[in-house]
Amino acid sequence: MRPYVDGYFLLGLVQSDRFVKVVLDNCTGTSYPAINANDLAEIEVAAPLDENEAQKIGTIFRNIDHLITLHQREHAVSNNIVRFNSGWITIS
Repeated sequence: MRPYVDGYFLLGLVQSDRFVKVVLDNCTGTSYPAINANDLAEIEVAAPLDENEAQKIGTIFRNIDHLITLHQREHAVSNNIVRFNSGWITIS
């Protein structure tokens, strides 16, 4: 599936609550749960049949990820300015 699906689409898929629950339900071991590759390969997932649609969804996820990063940086810069104006010195 991976060569045919956008990486960001695939990342969103494997981070979904449904997928994580199925993986955890199929894990073995108690102190270090793991799933074997064959069991992982058997998990059914919902994905568009059209590669272009998956790529468009992946592009949306990529853009959202980029916007979140920009806002986090903006917030970090704002915090450093406030600390500087307050007389605090921060070394990051």
